[in-house]
Amino acid sequence: MSELIEKIGICVERGKVNKTSPFPPDMKGLDGADEYTKLAVEAGTSADAILQACNDGMQRVGEKFGKNLVFVPELLMAAKAMHAVMAHLKPFFSIRYGENKRDIHSWHRCRRSA
Repeated sequence: MSELIEKIGICVERGKVNKTSPFPPDMKGLDGADEYTKLAVEAGTSADAILQACNDGMQRVGEKFGKNLVFVPELLMAAKAMHAVMAHLKPFFSIRYGENKRDIHSWHRCRRSA
């Protein structure tokens, strides 16, 4: 399982979105973040572990950017790869609106009168 996590991080760092993605050229035809994340989720890997791999990959590409080793297109491809991962993780994270016992407008009214 840790091998899948490692591959997800590398794909995010390098900007390898999926198997059909031609970028980066040296990874053409190989599985990308999309495929590896699907396998990891099916294998029961925790969403937190997958997300940590993404964060590590983005951290590495950010450090390379800071050293002028990569440029904006590589950053954008890394973000696109991370977006592919997040599509698989979306069901694991829930944001619930409207569960607040107080109405948001009542907060606004309280805030204005204070």
